[in-house]
Amino acid sequence: MVLAGLPVDVADQKQLFIDRRFIAESERVELRMNPAQKLGLMTDADGKPIQGHVSRVLDVDGRVRLYLGHEGVEILESTDGLKFQRTGQRIGGGTFSTIFLDPHDPDPKRRYKLFLQRLSPKFDPATDGVYASYSADGLQFESAGRVFPFFTDNPTIVQWDDRRQKYVIYTRAFDYDTERQRRIGRIETEDVLKPWPYHQTERDRIFPSLDNIQVVLSPDEQDDPHSDIYYNAATIYPWAADVHLMLTAQFRHFSPDRNPFIRPRVPGQWEDFGMLEVQLAVSRDGVRWDRPGRDPYIPMGLPDEWDRWYAVMGPGIVRRGNALYQYYNSSGRLHDSVVLRPEYDDSAKQVGGVGIVRQRLDGFVSADADQRGGWLRTPVLQFRGQALRLNIDTGAMGTAFVELQDAEGRPIPGFTRADCEEIGGNFIDQRVYWKGRSDVSRLAGQPIRVQITLKRAKLYAFQFTAE
Repeated sequence: MVLAGLPVDVADQKQLFIDRRFIAESERVELRMNPAQKLGLMTDADGKPIQGHVSRVLDVDGRVRLYLGHEGVEILESTDGLKFQRTGQRIGGGTFSTIFLDPHDPDPKRRYKLFLQRLSPKFDPATDGVYASYSADGLQFESAGRVFPFFTDNPTIVQWDDRRQKYVIYTRAFDYDTERQRRIGRIETEDVLKPWPYHQTERDRIFPSLDNIQVVLSPDEQDDPHSDIYYNAATIYPWAADVHLMLTAQFRHFSPDRNPFIRPRVPGQWEDFGMLEVQLAVSRDGVRWDRPGRDPYIPMGLPDEWDRWYAVMGPGIVRRGNALYQYYNSSGRLHDSVVLRPEYDDSAKQVGGVGIVRQRLDGFVSADADQRGGWLRTPVLQFRGQALRLNIDTGAMGTAFVELQDAEGRPIPGFTRADCEEIGGNFIDQRVYWKGRSDVSRLAGQPIRVQITLKRAKLYAFQFTAE
């Protein structure tokens, strides 16, 4: 069997198993989304629960800065990403405020960008929509004017895509003709402080529609038929090559027929009631997205817990060592602020707040084999470096072995499975050895394949490194 193909150049960059890009063949290996670990409700220095919509978390010069609030944005700071102090500083001016730390703009006065929305009691297409401003310190902002003439009812997540050399914006796009109205839209622009491009139609309305902007993620046949995608929390993962993540808020709508136990705030006035949970979507380019399983990325709280029924992830990831921290908020109620059932009116001592979750470095998705064992083989690769390292967890009872092969799948002498020293344990960055040797530099630049045999193991990433 001929297996040769054009090599994928992985160079010395870390590569994650978020999809099947690096799995050309496999047996009894499945990709699995790995939920984050909840660390609990955030409290301030006085022990009071921190409340608010997570607008953005940034890692700035060794300090974690948390922007919190739906309208007036409060700023909290931390060194470890776990214990935060209120700074007493706030940013105002609109709704759905989001902050962007721009790695591309050479002007230090425009290091930070702020995007917020303005909406009149009756939508005014001449003045309402998304406004941009900029700042040197992320505290005091100067307006750059309106950049998008729609109210998205959703945070506008802005980032710089270095591969595309453009700014990319993710926000909401509406399908007005279905119950599943909410989709994730995407915009590209070369200057995020100037009006964003969109397709103008004869009947533009308050919200951007599927005709106005590109839609990149929609509910599908695997989703509940009464659900859509509420928020996106998109991010370009900075610690590996070609990894884009969305932590979507999936919204399942209730109705009087299906959920007659709901008590509207105004008797007889049904609102947009329902539950929200966070799920994971992944992409290599930010345009084509996959959803590796539909399980919640953040487990839902029980009826007596603060984060029951509603969870929304804030944009941004903080790294401290081998741990990744993310921040989410919950109202502790259904969407549109009612309790699920009468018996739960007083079941939670604390309702709503901001929580922290921890994820393993690179740990969002893994290639898993159970106790029966399995294997995977990469497509043809080309690398540079001297050693192969794995992010892998076999626990105590699992194992892994690595074989390097030529482009046709033939074992390379000295790097066979029989030569490989057993890998067993939980490692973020484990070097692979073959009979005591780890130097693979003589194969650098050549077309090779990597075959990894797994037994009760989770494989997250691989990387060829200089040492």
